[in-house]
Amino acid sequence: MRSTSGQHFSRLDHLRALAAYLVFVWHFLHMTPEFPVPYASQPIFPLALFDEGHTGVALFMTLSGYLFAKLVGPHDIDFPRFLWNRAMRLAPLLIVCLTAWTVIGQLTGKPIPTSDLVYGFLLPTWPYGAWSVAIELHFYLMFPLLLLLTRRQGPGALMLVVAGALALCINWWITFGEAQHIAYWTIFGRIDQFVFGMIFAFATLSGTLRRPALNAIAAISMLSFLIIWTQFDAMGGFHNRTGAPSPHPIWIVIPTIEAITFGALIAWYDGATFRIPAALDRVLTRIGEWSYSIYLLHFFPIVALRHTFWGRSGSADDFYVAWLIATLAFIAFLPVAAMSYTLLEKRFLAFRKPYLRDRAAVTA
Repeated sequence: MRSTSGQHFSRLDHLRALAAYLVFVWHFLHMTPEFPVPYASQPIFPLALFDEGHTGVALFMTLSGYLFAKLVGPHDIDFPRFLWNRAMRLAPLLIVCLTAWTVIGQLTGKPIPTSDLVYGFLLPTWPYGAWSVAIELHFYLMFPLLLLLTRRQGPGALMLVVAGALALCINWWITFGEAQHIAYWTIFGRIDQFVFGMIFAFATLSGTLRRPALNAIAAISMLSFLIIWTQFDAMGGFHNRTGAPSPHPIWIVIPTIEAITFGALIAWYDGATFRIPAALDRVLTRIGEWSYSIYLLHFFPIVALRHTFWGRSGSADDFYVAWLIATLAFIAFLPVAAMSYTLLEKRFLAFRKPYLRDRAAVTA
């Protein structure tokens, strides 16, 4: 997908495709702690990445911070136009999905609380994945302030934001006995991911992070993350085997661990010099373009897809079989996402406006 400045970073679309795939597989395998795949089935290293695919949300959010920092670079932004563009990108499909879930809730006798819809942007409580869109909107509102902080104090000043978020998560854990809620479901946990995306983008743009150092950071952080993620999965993972919020203090630092890992991965892959086969590049780029539709729309058929398979097989105890079927279901869902992008999302992208301004022209 091209930005309003005409720039297109296909490799970032590849990573969007990966994020969408992780989230799709996660919901196919673990919509609840017990079904369809119980956490007792711990996959071999490094497949916990897919058993705990909710980390795809963190990859999406780190990508946002990286992409906007890279796009803006030395420019200033016209903030009203920036927000308009984000509305044209996110609002049409979001409104369609929220409306559909509201109607489905009324028809099935399980209505979505009006308060969840009205206050969903603030809290965020929009249902079925839309909560993360609200957090993205929170970041968009904060982005000019983060950009100003970076330009006045340097990218290192963004670490103050990370430190503040960590302090808040620690206080939440001390007060409520768990940090999973604030770390996973709110901007206070997710801000690390946007910020580290920005830090890695500015560090590579300025040349302060050289390629050898980036290669080392990306390799070490990714290996460390996979080791931690394997242990996290063995401990009970996201659902803590019970469905109750986990009291483990690891949730204080999970967003930061994800942020550093994915920030380094994004910067490394974006600047990698190795060639990707043209056909594979085209496929991954298209899936990345469709990733927003995949993310919001997959909640509609995912339950039916799971129950269809498990009802026929009679067993959901094998992670590897379930992962294979989840992958096939993901592939089967791609035409739906492509249609949504072409018929709905893409039409509204034509209304976007250029929002980057030359800083020299502004100060002249």
